[in-house]
Amino acid sequence: MKVFVTGATGFIGRHLCQQLHQQGHQVVALIRNPKKASVLPEGTELLKGDLSSFKDVNFTIPACDVVIHLAAVIAGKNEADYINTNFHSVVDVIECLQRQNWKPERFVFASSLAAGGPTTRDMPIHEGMPDKPIEPYGISKMKADEYLKTLDIPTISFRPTIVLGPEDSATFTLYQMASKGLGMRPSGRPQQVSTVFVEDLADAIILMAEMDMKGSKHKTYYVSSPELVTVEDLFKSMGKALGKKVNIIVVPRVILKTLSVAMTGIAKVIPFINQLDDKQYKQMTVESFACSGKLLQDELGWQPKHDLYASTQKSVDGYRKAGWL
Repeated sequence: MKVFVTGATGFIGRHLCQQLHQQGHQVVALIRNPKKASVLPEGTELLKGDLSSFKDVNFTIPACDVVIHLAAVIAGKNEADYINTNFHSVVDVIECLQRQNWKPERFVFASSLAAGGPTTRDMPIHEGMPDKPIEPYGISKMKADEYLKTLDIPTISFRPTIVLGPEDSATFTLYQMASKGLGMRPSGRPQQVSTVFVEDLADAIILMAEMDMKGSKHKTYYVSSPELVTVEDLFKSMGKALGKKVNIIVVPRVILKTLSVAMTGIAKVIPFINQLDDKQYKQMTVESFACSGKLLQDELGWQPKHDLYASTQKSVDGYRKAGWL
């Protein structure tokens, strides 16, 4: 099949494009910066543009069988940034597709576990539970999911948990801490989480892109390995992969909240990607942020190949190969 991918040079995108290429599919990638296209497999068709391009009534997309929309903002400057990029841009993509002289067989959208929200310990969220996002990022993804349900073309929203893998800048800070023998978590009982390795996630996305919708207009799938672990388990697994014993520092929540407010204020004056904004604070301090991938396994036969330790070990190997560690 021929697949149009946005966010193709991002962490998930480049792994997805590699696996699509390996499986014999043709990839058309939306590229803002041609220099970054070097991470994509040879033979990838490049389409110059960014999310603003979809507003242009003359913007033309090569005919494709499936559209996979990954582009998003994870650490936004403010609430409007999340809504504009993660919701309004999805509307722009769909409206642009409706202006083309071809129609995709499926539209696959990268939503997030944050759209469903947190849950209680040992009760990972699943597709039958109501959405209860707690911060702007999750709300923006939920709004996009709700919009897709109204369309008359087959759409799929996938909601991954914490994605681990080589050269991921979002979790790299944790590996850096673990390499120094340190881990950190908020005070209280350690938060329960779930994870998925990026290659397993890419496998799941491809299965969704290939699936027969059987008359269904919209499907939602959570994507996660079956293990439920704690933040402490995550740090210790990173430490083991690095050959380090990790000592966990328990930080009072009032200190984290104060830092979150301070970092948010500084980010308004000095532009930088703030990894400790209010969104991150809220996500860090709930009892459990975990989901179940059982429906995806039951309906599409998806089976993750990596447990937590295999995920962190392959991630460390990749960071070292790239010279990050």
